[in-house]
Amino acid sequence: MTLWTPTHALTLLPAMVVMLALTLALRRWLGQKPLSVRLIPLQIVAGILVLLEIGKQALSFRNGYDLYHIPLHFCSLFIFMVPLAAFYRGKHQVRVRAITVALCAAVTGLMLIYPDLIYSAQNVKEFFTDYFSFHTVFFHNLVVLAFFLMVGLNLYESGQPKEKRTVMWFIIGYCAISAPMAQILQTNFNNFYRCNIAPLEAVRAAVEAAMGYAPAQILYVCIVVVMDILFVQIFFLLYRLLQRLLPPKDLL
Repeated sequence: MTLWTPTHALTLLPAMVVMLALTLALRRWLGQKPLSVRLIPLQIVAGILVLLEIGKQALSFRNGYDLYHIPLHFCSLFIFMVPLAAFYRGKHQVRVRAITVALCAAVTGLMLIYPDLIYSAQNVKEFFTDYFSFHTVFFHNLVVLAFFLMVGLNLYESGQPKEKRTVMWFIIGYCAISAPMAQILQTNFNNFYRCNIAPLEAVRAAVEAAMGYAPAQILYVCIVVVMDILFVQIFFLLYRLLQRLLPPKDLL
């Protein structure tokens, strides 16, 4: 099990430095502007995410369509939530941005801990030669940029207890759709069908051999659901801590 490869270190770390520098520059330029102006960079990111996904879906249909490309993965949520956070201005806009920043924080945290789980070194090497590899690398880096922007431009500042519950119920709702579909289509959405972490997959297979497929799979899916909820909530709390530690905008 490799958390970081040399390829990830040579590409992801410099990319994050560039994204951080861009965010700090935008914070200095737009930090005192109204929310409608501060949302513009996120709106640009949202548009690119949607265009990337349209390209992926079109290419997959042209190639006969791979069920793995159905947008039921955890990161598929960004196709919907980042545009909603960027453009939606209704009565639920704060909750929408709470969900989005929590999701972005979780993926950014996973990118820092275990980037090889999100995309492989081979995806990076094929960045300029294969659209699907280009998509997965660029898409997930844009999610990191979206998180940086939401933090740096103070696009979500509430943090009420009800918003923590909103995030939790959103993840539960996602799991209630994705987990059954993974079993029905026998497709590994969000690791609900099998585990992409080899040592844990070995444990899952051993439990299945001991208990039988159905009870072992139900237990496995329940564990994944709980881990999803906890992981997102932990990084949501870390986001709130990071926001409190940031210096005022006028000191940057």
